[in-house]
This record gives sequence, structure tokens and C-alpha cells, in this order.
Amino acid sequence: MQTAPVVQRKMFTIRFSEDELARLELVAKHYGLTAAGVLRMLLKREEDAIRAAVPAPRASKPRKR
Repeated sequence: MQTAPVVQRKMFTIRFSEDELARLELVAKHYGLTAAGVLRMLLKREEDAIRAAVPAPRASKPRKR
């Protein structure tokens, strides 16, 4: 669940087909979230997966002289 306060910066409007809306409502009900909460959860999950798949940049070591 969200722990930090959300600062609203931009509004995002999206249109769903009836099938997509039914899927969204099913997932929201399953997790006990709102539609916006489901979208945030899925975005976070995907971001975590992408970041885990990309190797972290290695810190450069100081050169010995």
C-alpha cells in the first residue's frame, strides 16, 4: 500500500472497452483496490521487473597512482 503522500501533478484520462473495464474491475475487486490503485500497482510491479533485469551501473573505483 502507498505509504508516502501522493502529490498530484498530472491528470491522466483513459478510455476502456467494455472487456478492459471488466478486467480492471475484476482485478480491483480481487486486490481490494480502486482502478487507480490497480494501475499504480501494475506500474510499480513492471518497473521493479525491468529494474531487476537491467544490471545496475558499477561504481568506478579510484585509480591507483
